[in-house]
Amino acid sequence: MTAIRAFEAVARLGGVTLAARELHVSPSAISHQLSLLDQFVQQPLTRREGRGLGLTEAGREYFRSVRAAFSVLRGATEQLREGTLGAQVQLGVIPLFARTWLFRHVEAFLAANPDIELTVSYAHHRNYVSDSADLSVRFGEGQWRGYEAHRILSGGVAPYCSAGFATRHPDLLAGEGALPAGPLIHDQDRDGWRLWCEEAGAEPNREQGILVEDGNLALQAALDGLGVALLRPSLVGVLAEEGQLVRLSQRELHDGRDYYLCHLSQQPLSGAETRLLRWIVRHCGAAVRTAP
Repeated sequence: MTAIRAFEAVARLGGVTLAARELHVSPSAISHQLSLLDQFVQQPLTRREGRGLGLTEAGREYFRSVRAAFSVLRGATEQLREGTLGAQVQLGVIPLFARTWLFRHVEAFLAANPDIELTVSYAHHRNYVSDSADLSVRFGEGQWRGYEAHRILSGGVAPYCSAGFATRHPDLLAGEGALPAGPLIHDQDRDGWRLWCEEAGAEPNREQGILVEDGNLALQAALDGLGVALLRPSLVGVLAEEGQLVRLSQRELHDGRDYYLCHLSQQPLSGAETRLLRWIVRHCGAAVRTAP
């Protein structure tokens, strides 16, 4: 823990000297702790960059995990000193879920539970093992070893574009066969549109259009009028109701992956965590599924 604390300070403050000053130790002691941590994890987390230190790719990923944990610890300690410590809950979320669902509803939960101090962080969707959150919203088949997974929303996708894009391309409203001819937005890879077109009996233009990393970027690209994206009605349906998006087909493609709210199965939930879990599950109207 001493080595991890030294690493977190170096990564957060940007240097050994500043970290040493904050932790009231010498710079050589910080360097020694960094070396011990590298040996323990069996790979370098920092590297020399000129006269300073930078993070390796592994170091950046590790810092994302430990930063949230240390932030919670610092906040809890300060609140305890001030006599204002409430019930702490850390929720890890996929950005798209936070943007389209959580932040639109969570105010009601917090108003009904004023004793809960909620911290929202990123769920590491490529490495859920690194999550430090009490509860995390994940996307997948609902099976993560050691976790209990509560299915909360469907992961099916359907084609959407912005209202302005639909106005500029009225031919898109003619039918499903017209969609692949227009600019397409691809999420993670170009297979999504291929599969959707196979279902619709249309010919896909897989090489056309922008390729983005995740659903959050796909949504933003669609809202900015870059083309037609396969988005999840369970999340973006509200944007269509508000007129920001136009759904171009009722056909929905589902590959077996959905959104789940997860927590460690062997670690009992606190009262506050249980309240948040039940609230999310109830408001999403979901079934419960337990992973092995």
